[in-house]
Amino acid sequence: MLHQLYADNYKCLVNFELPLKDLTLLLGPNGTGKTAVLDVIFRLRRVLVDGIKVGAREAFPTSTLTRWDTRDVQFFGLEVEIEGDRFLYQLAVRHQRTTGQSRIETEQLRFNGMPLFSCSRGKVQLYRDDHSEGPRLTVGRQESFLGRVSTGSDHKRNRFIDFMRDLMVCALHPQSFAAESTRESTLLERDGANFADWYRHLVQERTELVVDFASNLRDVLQDFRGIRMEKVGEDTRAMLVSWRGPEGYTLRFDEISDGQRVLIVLYALIGLAGDRSVTLFLDEPDNYTALAEIQPWLMALVDACGTGKCQAIVCSHHPELIDYLGTDKGILLDRTDSGVTRTRDLSAMELEGELRLSQLVARGWLGEA
Repeated sequence: MLHQLYADNYKCLVNFELPLKDLTLLLGPNGTGKTAVLDVIFRLRRVLVDGIKVGAREAFPTSTLTRWDTRDVQFFGLEVEIEGDRFLYQLAVRHQRTTGQSRIETEQLRFNGMPLFSCSRGKVQLYRDDHSEGPRLTVGRQESFLGRVSTGSDHKRNRFIDFMRDLMVCALHPQSFAAESTRESTLLERDGANFADWYRHLVQERTELVVDFASNLRDVLQDFRGIRMEKVGEDTRAMLVSWRGPEGYTLRFDEISDGQRVLIVLYALIGLAGDRSVTLFLDEPDNYTALAEIQPWLMALVDACGTGKCQAIVCSHHPELIDYLGTDKGILLDRTDSGVTRTRDLSAMELEGELRLSQLVARGWLGEA
């Protein structure tokens, strides 16, 4: 479980700390930093798991520096709990504004307060599981060596990298969803475009999970029967959705409505994880869906998070989500006069009067509550 995110000198996030629960709702007006939070998580995963260079467009190019801050170093931190153990990851990226080059200044990982990995200006110190000093190395400064040294190793470091590998950031865009799969994929892309590849992988790995997944969809999608991957080429499979009716019929995944496609992906995110503990960052998951459709999914998400099956951080303006989650799980993001983003824990606020939380948010009255 991700307990806290720290970011400094990243867009509107300056000395920014975000405490997280098993289920957290991020809310606030447009431009207050909700997407920036998801961006930081997505970019850290790209650096650690995918080996993306820190200055690449998908990571931390110079353009992500806070515009009004003159410092050349960005700082990021993650506090993670895995099976009762605490991991603290910290990364500092130094930028050359004139050349646009970016390099890792420092990177470290600690386990229950003890060192596992340390890198300063390309000088790496590795630590054994008993935290005694191991090998020292000199490495390049444009990529994270932590992700490379942990892959495939039987070490505490690998537990943290595995956690980051199972972390998903999604802002679903159903028009981009492909109906055919040419390979299996272990990670769902941010816009959900490769859902067919991801689903194909999950079905191969855990076929027993598909029964409950399909059963849940039948409760929310009228006349839904099931999903199958049908061979249409040597390595290509088409995702087909079957429906009940007097004669029954089948449609390709790209032939059903945007809302139906989004609901299928949303239920897959929480229904096909199995016994893996996943952390989901979901940007406006209620887009494209009707109120009657999003309510059952929201209840399923709360149940999954309550049992420790997953952790979810949801960004939403939807009144239903705000009223259902906001008072207990809500974090309000707000921009100060200086332009930086600050957080307010709504569970600590006393809300008075007859207006619902969503109505206070819509009127901009939370500051007066």
